[in-house]
Amino acid sequence: MAFVTTKFDGAVSHKISYHSNMTNTVTPNLTGGPGSLHSIKIANTNDAAVFVKIANAHTATSGSTAPDWIFSCPAASTYSFEIPNGVAFDALSCWATENATPADNTTPSISGNETVAVTIVTSF
Repeated sequence: MAFVTTKFDGAVSHKISYHSNMTNTVTPNLTGGPGSLHSIKIANTNDAAVFVKIANAHTATSGSTAPDWIFSCPAASTYSFEIPNGVAFDALSCWATENATPADNTTPSISGNETVAVTIVTSF
């Protein structure tokens, strides 16, 4: 499944993007344009740690594009990262790997009912 992004027209200037099972397949230009990154939540039911990588770029390639941000989540854990006042970006391209090194492109080892669910909150 791919990311699903919801924009709240007129109510608030935020977008919530959700991916129910993130892999090393890059989602390019997640929000469709510039904005500010405010938070990321990783729900990792996997039996190994996972690293969500985000590049401030319209496109990226797992294993060769250096991510601007790397968020880690241990096995069988849920972690939330809050960024007070947000951090500006031109575009967000996202993917997940099993190792922290920027050049890693190993898909998280998911089996059975394990998932790596990711929620990203941005504003524009």
